[in-house]
Amino acid sequence: MTKDNDIPVPASTVAAGAASVTFRDKVFRSRTLVLADGRTLSVDKSTVTASDQEQLALLERHPDFERVADGA
Repeated sequence: MTKDNDIPVPASTVAAGAASVTFRDKVFRSRTLVLADGRTLSVDKSTVTASDQEQLALLERHPDFERVADGA
């Protein structure tokens, strides 16, 4: 019998559910970004962290942000 956690998960799902991704704001040291659904992301000390796909997509397509190397 196969358990739920034995079923392969697509890589995109794993990446989305894995660790958060940090970005550097190249323009502002602090600001608040408002997502389409009303949630906010706060930039503090020129950094902001995406914790879901919508946040990640917003930060990746915005020219003011660059992904910070994760050190791996």
